[in-house]
Amino acid sequence: MSLVFKDEPNNKMTARTQIIVWLYQISDQYKLRRFGNIIYFSRKNKYVVLYVSSEYASKVITELKSKNYVQSVETSKTDKLDFSAEHEEKMMRELKEEAEKLREENEDLRV
Repeated sequence: MSLVFKDEPNNKMTARTQIIVWLYQISDQYKLRRFGNIIYFSRKNKYVVLYVSSEYASKVITELKSKNYVQSVETSKTDKLDFSAEHEEKMMRELKEEAEKLREENEDLRV
C-alpha cells in the first residue's frame, strides 16, 4: 500500500519543498496528485513540479523513487537561494564595480 502525504487544510502556513519528478510518460502525472500539489508539468520534457510538506519530503522522495513510472526525482535548489535585500544590494554593488572597471579599461584602450 502506498503512503499519502497531502497537506492538511489549516490556517497556518506549512513549510513546503519543491520536488521535480521526471516521468517516462507524462500521462502518469495524474498519479502524483496524491503526493502533493502539482504546480507545473511539461509535456515536452516529461517532468512535474510538485510541492510537498517539508516534514514529509524525504518520505515522498523515497516513495516516488520506488514507482515504476518515475524516471528520477530531485529536490529544487530554490530553498538554497538568498533573496534577501542585503544580498541583492551586495550583488548590485559588485556588478556596478565590474562595469566601471570595464568602462575604464575600454577608455584606456581608446586613448
